[in-house]
Amino acid sequence: MKKNYKCRVTIIMAILSLLFGCSGNKKYNAGDIIGASTSYYGTECNPVYAFSLQKQDENWLFSASCYVQSKEGRYTSFDSFPIPSEDAEGFLEIIREEDEISRLIKYRPLSILHAADAPTNSSVMTFSDGNSIEKETAFCDKALRYLYSLAEKHYETAENVKITSVFVSCSSMDHSSSYSYTLEKDENTWYFSFDAVIDGSGAHTEVERQKINENDAEEILRIIKNRQLVTMVRQYEEPDDDGLIALDETTYRLSFDFTDGTSKSAPIEAGEELISAFRSKCSCSRKDTLTLIEPNYAEKPMKLFESSTV
Repeated sequence: MKKNYKCRVTIIMAILSLLFGCSGNKKYNAGDIIGASTSYYGTECNPVYAFSLQKQDENWLFSASCYVQSKEGRYTSFDSFPIPSEDAEGFLEIIREEDEISRLIKYRPLSILHAADAPTNSSVMTFSDGNSIEKETAFCDKALRYLYSLAEKHYETAENVKITSVFVSCSSMDHSSSYSYTLEKDENTWYFSFDAVIDGSGAHTEVERQKINENDAEEILRIIKNRQLVTMVRQYEEPDDDGLIALDETTYRLSFDFTDGTSKSAPIEAGEELISAFRSKCSCSRKDTLTLIEPNYAEKPMKLFESSTV
């Protein structure tokens, strides 16, 4: 049943790509590109390769997951690492020389039927006007070789820029639905803090800076990496202010601190997978030190604590 469903979804996506994948009749050039990504997934959980270049203001962010060619068996994976503009320009020059935009627009798959577990290619180009091209094929060989070379060039530095704290929160009129979770590293020790309802009582449990083992911290960091949450935060752009204020609006916050001293924050949801992982850590932490806060639904929701490092 699951395979049949995945097959139907693949067919629908392929048909949509055929119909709408060329962004109309407008002609684009390499200078219009603000984002480019390509990936190839085989039968393993990790991609054989996955590369992404995203422009943020005047800066370029590079993400890569692949085997490092100079070191046999060495697999690297990093997200949203700032690279010099000339590195990005080198890629765009190849796109220009190879007429890669036109090739992708004209590309049509030989078949729209795929086995659910078959290897898959995907390539996306996003342009400054918001339109994009998405096709089930790889970038040209020259572009792929260049992306591998960028991964080779930057992976050691990129892997050394690590997360030192994570803060997620939700503030809701329904106080029992509000929460905040903080994971932070101090020297070689990870600490976990939370303020959330963790049972059926409706009361908030508050725990601050309880030690958490390395494996639990790594589980949180793995989800962040797999869901590309750092990339989402880095790429967030504030919408235009319409002047309207919704007093009953549920608000979210996702923030990171890094070993290079930088911080990034955005008012976006962290996603159910990460929140569930945080919740699963609460039952262990509450055994040590906890404070129960009885809900008072007549009052406004309490303001969730902010991470001191974000």
